[in-house]
Amino acid sequence: MKGLGSLEISYSVVLYHNSLQQVRKLVENVIATVPQNLDFKLYLINNSPDDTALSEALMNLSTQNSNIIPIFPESNRGFGAGHNLGIQRITSAYHTIVNPDIIIPDSSQVEKIVEYMQESASVLVQPEIRGANGELQRLVKLQPTVLDMALRFLGPKMFKTRQHRFVHYDDYEHIIHSSNLSGSFLVFRSDILKKIGGFDERYFLYMEDADIGRMMNQYGPTVYFPGARVVHEWQRNNKKSFRGILQMLSSMTKYFRKWGWKFW
Repeated sequence: MKGLGSLEISYSVVLYHNSLQQVRKLVENVIATVPQNLDFKLYLINNSPDDTALSEALMNLSTQNSNIIPIFPESNRGFGAGHNLGIQRITSAYHTIVNPDIIIPDSSQVEKIVEYMQESASVLVQPEIRGANGELQRLVKLQPTVLDMALRFLGPKMFKTRQHRFVHYDDYEHIIHSSNLSGSFLVFRSDILKKIGGFDERYFLYMEDADIGRMMNQYGPTVYFPGARVVHEWQRNNKKSFRGILQMLSSMTKYFRKWGWKFW
């Protein structure tokens, strides 16, 4: 490894009624793929406080490995608020937001991201993300407009050229400078992440990744880096339930009120 020395990297995962099998698989994968010689901390936040079986499992994991730190909020205040409980505790050089359905193929992927961040001024990096079937997930976006968000609700065939432009459809072989990166797997420069105060907790779910990317981008480049990759078993709940759609609309309204209404 080139020049990583004795850095610490941290991870946080927000859990909500996840199966014990999925949690064990996730924890084993994260631990197995920490680059050699790096110290690490793994924060596991149980955002389902009524799930006592999950809480007990997290406690057991922490007794088996002191690098695992379980956190038990009294209530579910959302994705960003959950991650913030971990972010408040970090002492690492780099902090990683990980969805429970992420698989890191091997330690070289994290190593490549950290090395890239050390060699560049980047404060936030998203690697290439592929599905379990190997298909590329085009999750790097332009800054959202009301029109672009509406088109995504209508389906991929509506104004296809506009939608392809929004997600950088043909650019994924190259580094992309974007402040709208997917919250499924993000690596932050920890000092900047703490400076901005972590996630804006006004978002319960959705748009918090676009928001935090924009906040981080005020302090340095936020980029998609295709030199590393992870696997993501994608679940788009905003397309699956009426409640999810309402939550997305609520988050969109908060986002545009904060950053300004851009309609097209």
